[in-house]
Amino acid sequence: MPLHTLRKLPVLLLLIIAGFALPGCSGTEQLDTAAPTAAAAAIPAYTPRLSSVTVPVSISVAALEEKLNQEIAGILYQDTNLADDNLAVTVARNGHLSMRAEQDKVYFSVPLRVFAKGRWKWDPCKICPSIDKTEDTAFDIIIKTESRIGLTEDYKINTITSGNFVWGDTKPVLELGPLRIGLARFVEPALRQQMTSLSKQLDKELQSRLDVRKYIAEAWQQLQQPLKLDDNLNAWLSVAPQEVRMAPLLAHNGSLNTRLGLTSYITVSTNGKPQVQANKALPKLIIDSHMADDIQIGLTASIPYAHASKMVQEQVANQTYTFEEGKSQITVSEAAITPAGNQLVLMLDIDGKTKAGIFTKKISGKIYLRGTPYYNAETASIRVRDVAYDLDTRDKILSAANWLAQNRFEEMIQQQVSIPVQHELENARQMLQAMLDKQGQVNKSVLLRGSIKDITPENLYLTQDGIKAVVNARGTLTATVDKL
Repeated sequence: MPLHTLRKLPVLLLLIIAGFALPGCSGTEQLDTAAPTAAAAAIPAYTPRLSSVTVPVSISVAALEEKLNQEIAGILYQDTNLADDNLAVTVARNGHLSMRAEQDKVYFSVPLRVFAKGRWKWDPCKICPSIDKTEDTAFDIIIKTESRIGLTEDYKINTITSGNFVWGDTKPVLELGPLRIGLARFVEPALRQQMTSLSKQLDKELQSRLDVRKYIAEAWQQLQQPLKLDDNLNAWLSVAPQEVRMAPLLAHNGSLNTRLGLTSYITVSTNGKPQVQANKALPKLIIDSHMADDIQIGLTASIPYAHASKMVQEQVANQTYTFEEGKSQITVSEAAITPAGNQLVLMLDIDGKTKAGIFTKKISGKIYLRGTPYYNAETASIRVRDVAYDLDTRDKILSAANWLAQNRFEEMIQQQVSIPVQHELENARQMLQAMLDKQGQVNKSVLLRGSIKDITPENLYLTQDGIKAVVNARGTLTATVDKL
């Protein structure tokens, strides 16, 4: 063996022995990546969704009947002029007014007491003194009317009434000493001529006594007062109604039924009670027969980045991801979320290593990934799509840990990262439901009851403080008028 070979032998033996004695050679590469600037993109001022709140309204015919009996009393009609037709008539209510309703018509039965004065004037001859005499009588009739009922654009009851009458217990008579002369056949034609006037008078009474505008105006202003939803969050709900719609009145099961539609902007704020300039002017009523019976309320909810970071931390921290059949791996020790324009930035503090033969290379430091947030309805969570390394992170990985860039680590993170919002959505639903339960009595006569069935995010915005979700609540709302 040549001398120079013998001289190299101890070195070769030393390397061979070292290869058996040690697991491999290793070194650690410290990633020195720069964090992207945390800044949300400028977004337009949030405009709340225009909500169409349709409220089925049921007015009890019995309650309406009671109200009319309280309001319509005393003299209903009076004609004291004898000169025009030799008859003066005063009509007053005499007993309980009854009412029933079918389809778009209302039927009234009104017992009346009629005081009539008749005038008889006779000139026997040109030179004879004329005979001018008046007689009084009183009798009972029951007016039977049929009214088609509706509403005008200025919220007034509009009725068109036609009717007839039947005699009551007392018929008109003329008493001349011991004689009692029935006057029904004489009075009846005159009364029938007066039915048009009586029907118009009943319309006038109905329209003046049933002040629908007052109740809608009260509800209109009451809705504009902010309602506190939650003390802990200092959350307030504000309603800005824009227009009023109402379906034609129809009777069913002892009630007059319609649907009141309020087109409104509805918002939820969490920075104290909002200052509201109430709009007291009612818009013109729009009669609309094609309204739905459900409600949709657009509002916003915010998920702070600290909360989102906590969720991601629980999902990926202390997780080890392996590649190349175990030759390479990454362990995440910490995770956080920040905004960057319209994307979310996911910071991961990692320790990793890869092995090639007897050599092991380690990396350590922070890496940054970007992704676009979206709402996943199946999992009720905010997820990210199109996840990729931030440019600076990618440059550092390509130079220090090319194997990590090639093993689609970002796809693994994309599949795993999920920010559950079911709890927040349920809290929002419960707040709205509590508002409906607590604030159901709009006034002493109108009672609101409703339920929020589901609440779903429709769009996401990134702000400096958190992820803002524009959500839509769906449900039902009913109103009953039990006192008028």
